Amino acid sequence: MQPSDLFSYQPELIIQALAHPLFDQKGLSVTVVRTDLIHSEVSGNKWYKLKYNLLQAKTNNQTRLLSFGGAYSNHIHALAWAAGQLGLVSVGIIRGEPVSNPMLDDAQRWGMQLHFVDRVQYRQRSDAAWLQKLMAEHEVDVVIPEGGSNSLALKGVGELMRGISQQLPGLDYLLCACGTGGTLAGLLSKAPKRVQLEGYPVLKGGDFLYQEIESLLAGANRSVECHWSLDLESHYGGYGKVKADHKMIWHQLEADFGVPLDPIYTAKLFRRFMEKVAQGDYPEGAKIVLLHSGGLQGRRSMC
Repeated sequence: MQPSDLFSYQPELIIQALAHPLFDQKGLSVTVVRTDLIHSEVSGNKWYKLKYNLLQAKTNNQTRLLSFGGAYSNHIHALAWAAGQLGLVSVGIIRGEPVSNPMLDDAQRWGMQLHFVDRVQYRQRSDAAWLQKLMAEHEVDVVIPEGGSNSLALKGVGELMRGISQQLPGLDYLLCACGTGGTLAGLLSKAPKRVQLEGYPVLKGGDFLYQEIESLLAGANRSVECHWSLDLESHYGGYGKVKADHKMIWHQLEADFGVPLDPIYTAKLFRRFMEKVAQGDYPEGAKIVLLHSGGLQGRRSMC
């Protein structure tokens, strides 16, 4: 793929049926949208969230970008590659003590400049004064929020929702994991009225995402036609936590479905979904889709 194709390329949505005795018992039709397969480096939801952010930067002749993430951030990883391909300079503000891992090593190899800040400083990432200071210090033209979640991200993810609706017009439920809420907000912005959307926050205390998602939708001037909710029991210890029991369940889910999962987002989504199916939370005959949001590169340090 040529760099310019990041803007013109229309990724094919691969939709895979999921089989399990529990689905037969409950009378459910379950599939997964494999956005992890759309691109080798900018996979999953990151392709959609970064598309219009990067297009705007190129259109406005902005050459230096800054964004935020943790040491295993899929967003930082994808942004570093895409920016490098487009001839843009990228700066990553990384939460926590300086570390080296495969994710950050890739980012640096692709040209991203990494700057580590403590957690107190990192909490200022939405503070206008601190952002102005960072922009001056690193001589950047534009700041992309943590996770890439802004109105431009919603535009890209809205295209994903339209694609899902076209291929699965009888869809009843669409489920996705949530970090910053940008993906769920983008899906909501274009979801048809009949579909119920469920978000699965991977952070403990994820109820704050209700407000974040509403703010993202308002900022993009988008309204919501469908019912949506957050399941606050899907964090399994908190963001980035991969306890021994979760690791065992993660690997079992991969074996059951033949789908590679990342432990932070999609494994927690699948795990909580299976618990809800066992509890009888979905009506017989329901057509349910899980969104595989990529992030498989993060498996390298956790398998």
